[in-house]
Amino acid sequence: MTDLNIAFQAGDELSLQPAVNNISEASSLDIYSQELSRLDLLSADAERQLGREIDLVISEMVELICESEEGLQVLADELDTYLFSYQDRMGQATKRWKFSNEPAYIANILHTLIDTLEVMLLLNEESKQQKIILGNLIQLVGNLTFGREKLVRILTSGLRTTEEVDSLISRYEKLRSKLIEKNLRLVYVVALRFKSSGVSLDDLIQEGNIGLLKAADRFNFVHGYRFSTYAFWCIQNVLKTALQKNYHTISRPSYLQEKLSVIKRESVRFLNQYGRYPGTTELSELTSIPEAMLEKIKSFPAEPLSLSQPVSRSQEGEDLTVESTLEDNAMAAEKETDIALKRRMLERMSLRLNEREYKVLKMRFGIDCHTEHTLEEISHQLNVSVERVRQLQKIALEKLQTTFAPDSQNN
Repeated sequence: MTDLNIAFQAGDELSLQPAVNNISEASSLDIYSQELSRLDLLSADAERQLGREIDLVISEMVELICESEEGLQVLADELDTYLFSYQDRMGQATKRWKFSNEPAYIANILHTLIDTLEVMLLLNEESKQQKIILGNLIQLVGNLTFGREKLVRILTSGLRTTEEVDSLISRYEKLRSKLIEKNLRLVYVVALRFKSSGVSLDDLIQEGNIGLLKAADRFNFVHGYRFSTYAFWCIQNVLKTALQKNYHTISRPSYLQEKLSVIKRESVRFLNQYGRYPGTTELSELTSIPEAMLEKIKSFPAEPLSLSQPVSRSQEGEDLTVESTLEDNAMAAEKETDIALKRRMLERMSLRLNEREYKVLKMRFGIDCHTEHTLEEISHQLNVSVERVRQLQKIALEKLQTTFAPDSQNN
């Protein structure tokens, strides 16, 4: 509730000019903020009344769906999909499940109620017992965070096309629009908290509006909480997820992004208190993250480095880029393979060559050497003339040819 009060106090200052990057964006955001400032906020009583009206419409929707066997079957499939999303591979509830009973237990109750209603529809019986079962089903569906847009989709999928359905959906859309419109200022306030992320405020507001739509479709008014308290966290979570997935060159999983946020927050807090950044052991105690994982996280680059970015200058005055300093492993592997083939070939013919001929070929082709040698370099090494080195190379190659010629013919 504290966050809610702070948000609305900040929202009252919408007439302030937002920090933007260009004039056109400034003008559009100024107009948008002025439009928001004209919107009245819902009081607690008005919001409760609006919630009662929405709950009444939702109850009527579920009742219309349950009037046909096909509608009951579609509703059962949608509820199964919803409950299955909160189960792990072992059938246990995930951490996102907010209820004391397991999803499988809720699913059994729902199927019992739906199967009973199907039998009563086949028997064409309208009794007090049927109304009680239908009321229990409506209450159970209402207590779940089952998106109301799914109920609308079931009704508009061709089950019924009566004026009653159209009127009901129209009533729901008006109530939903009113709830969203009265809380648009909250999106603006939450988006301002992320303006230092490098993303334009316009994009942040668009992403935040998606979170507001999700909150409007899932919020349960029965519990008595204010809608803005729930919507605040929905908007914030959607913004965090969108910033990570859509506005970062390298996408990180959400759990890692949460750890990075904790590390950054605790590091800044430690710096403000002690005037230095914490060590790995201190940071591990503050964040409850193992030191090995902290070291791994610290090794991640904060921002991607462009391969075309200059890192230094060559002696000729040309810019050396990151790409030019990287070793081409493919070329190195090809060269190593070539040298290995030549080495095996020389080992096979070493019995046919004398020591000087063998050494000339190894130096000439760079086998077991750092580089290939010229005839002149070999002549200095062997203390003979360049012409003599050329003759030794020719003799050795001729021996190679006579040695491997029969093998090539056989192959």
